[in-house]
Amino acid sequence: MPHRDIRVDAEFMGKSDLVLMLMSAFLNKALQPVPNATDRDVREVLEALVSTYRSAVAGSPETVTPSDEVAAGIMERFREKMSAFVQDLKEREAGPFADRVFLGISVFMARVAYGYDNGRPRCRAYVHYLRSTFPEGED
Repeated sequence: MPHRDIRVDAEFMGKSDLVLMLMSAFLNKALQPVPNATDRDVREVLEALVSTYRSAVAGSPETVTPSDEVAAGIMERFREKMSAFVQDLKEREAGPFADRVFLGISVFMARVAYGYDNGRPRCRAYVHYLRSTFPEGED
């Protein structure tokens, strides 16, 4: 299980379920232009998110971008879709609290993606899960 040092319990998830739904839907939207995206691409995006929010929570914000070109493109589209939501939540929730929520949800999503991993390099199980759970709709 990745990121064992970060506690994501039922109480946290109960309070953050809307953030999880929105981040998952935004990630699915970011995947739409990449029909052959793999779980590895998505895991790289999620790891970059975890690193970004870890640094923000620690007080030294650093935006981490995946080194893989496909994952970097997914990340760019994801951040575009998230930007207004992030800004609104940070204004309402006083920044550091919002960063802790985003970190916890990113860790949860990374753990779910890890659970879907079958070890094959072209595995797309988590990608299919996202696409079936959050079908493409209006922006």
